[in-house]
Amino acid sequence: MKLQFLIPTMFLALAAFVFVGCGDSADEAKSAAEKEAKELTEQFESQRDQLVADLKELRDDLNARIDELSARMESASEELEEGAEGAYEELVNERSELEKTIDDLSEASEDAWDDARAEAESVYENISSRMSEWLEDLEEEM
Repeated sequence: MKLQFLIPTMFLALAAFVFVGCGDSADEAKSAAEKEAKELTEQFESQRDQLVADLKELRDDLNARIDELSARMESASEELEEGAEGAYEELVNERSELEKTIDDLSEASEDAWDDARAEAESVYENISSRMSEWLEDLEEEM
């Protein structure tokens, strides 16, 4: 009769031990998952902040070029000024596109990050290359 009570008691004790042990593993797994999620969020924020900083630097360069072009247009002949107006308008439009991209990227969530990053990188490359082309064309005209 003692054996009848001893076996279920041992079984319950073993089950409780396994259950408690599994609880620790579940807590550790949860903690590891939370830590990884936090690291991914920090990585996302770091990448986003760096790309926003790069875009702002390009915007500042674009603003300087717009100011430079505006000053040149004031001192240029009427014929050269008319030719430069098109470039000036394009630069201003590109600045608007760049501002919109900065705003969109600043507000991008982790879920939309891949698309937002790809768009921002594309805008950065396009504006950078066009700005170089405009400057070369402008140097030839003036």
